[in-house]
This record gives sequence, C-alpha cells and structure tokens, in this order.
Amino acid sequence: MTKTEDQFDGMLLALAQQHEGGVQDLLDTFFSFLARKTDFYTGGGEGAAEKLVMGKFKKHEAGALAKAASEKAERAEQERRRKERLEKKRKEEQVEEEKIDNDSRIVELTDEQAVKLQEEIENKKLANDSAVAGSSSDNDSAKNDEFENTDSKKDNDEDEEDEKEKNKLKPNSGNGADMPNYRWTQTLGEVEVSALCRYHIILQLLCEYYINMLQKTGGNETTFTIFDSFLLNRRLIRK
Repeated sequence: MTKTEDQFDGMLLALAQQHEGGVQDLLDTFFSFLARKTDFYTGGGEGAAEKLVMGKFKKHEAGALAKAASEKAERAEQERRRKERLEKKRKEEQVEEEKIDNDSRIVELTDEQAVKLQEEIENKKLANDSAVAGSSSDNDSAKNDEFENTDSKKDNDEDEEDEKEKNKLKPNSGNGADMPNYRWTQTLGEVEVSALCRYHIILQLLCEYYINMLQKTGGNETTFTIFDSFLLNRRLIRK
C-alpha cells in the first residue's frame, strides 16, 4: 500500500460510516457522484467507463483474495498446532492413567513369590531396626562419655582446690591464727599474742618486764593477764 492509497482512508471511512446500507449504498453514492459531477460515463467513449471500473476491480480483487488466502492458511496452521498440543496432552494423560491402573492393579502371586516377598519385607524391617538401635546406642554412649568427662573434670577441680587449700593457714575466730606454741588475734586497733609456757618462766618474765617498764615509763600503767593451762596473754596498754 502506497502513501497515496492510505492518505484518504480516514475520510473514506467516515463517509462509509454514514451509509447505513453498507458497501452497496457507498458504491451507489460513488457512481452517482461520477454521473452527476463528471463526464466519467461519456468522456472516454462507449464502454470505456465499464472497462476502467472492471480493471480497477480486478486489480484490487486479486490483492484482497491473496490476503484472505494468506490469513486462512495462517489460521489453519494455528489450528493444526493447537490440535497437536491437545493430542500430545491427551496421550500423556492416557499413559499416566495406564500407569496408575497398573500400579493399583492386584497381582496374584505364587507361593514362592509370596515367600520371597515376605523375606524381603522382613529383611528391610530388620535392617531399619538395626540402624535405629545403632543410632540410639551411639547417642547413649556419647551422653555417658559426656557425663563421665563432666564428673571427672569436677573431681579434678575439687582435688586441685583441696590441694591448694591444704597448705594454707586458716584464720581463727579472732581473725588471726593458731600456731603450735602460740596464737594471735587482731582488730583494727589492737593485736593480741598468746604463748604457752611454764609457771616459773611466767613469774620471771613478769618480774623482769615489770621492773623494765617501770624504769622506762616512770610509773605508766602496764597490765598482764595470765591464763590457765600455762597460757600467757601479754597485752600492753600505754597512756
């Protein structure tokens, strides 16, 4: 189609839409216009108008028929492909249905086949049970090993702690310590030391210390406390 052929399509389409009788009325308007407003029928001689009309008719008829044939062939090809797809799908569904029927069909077994099938089922069951039992045993063993490792670690920690505490000196009730021959206690402002000794040593120490303190302090107070069971608690208070 050339540019000249389609440049009037809009105008001619609008003209055709105004003819309620369709193509017949449109052609009648064309030939009426040619007869009334032009010398189409008389200007070319006898038969010239008809020959011209039939020539244009044949020309465009051939193009229209070729286009229609091409469209018809295309529709036929599309229909053929559609039918092929449907046939392929139908065959696939048929094969699937036959497979389902074969799977669900009850087959009668002979005695030998039945015994063999039963043995296969029992062997599979035993294999599954063994696998489950082995897995359970492995899990129990792993748990026991974990518990043993935990207990062993705990015992080792306790032994190490006892070994460390064994050589440490534990404080007494007076925040001090009890030694084989003496003991001592302490507060924020005072320290007391107690020692075990014999009575004659105690008297001698008392006399010597008392005289020495009187000489050094010039009469300041010095106190001594003697405990039973040869326990001497010497506490000095200076004012």
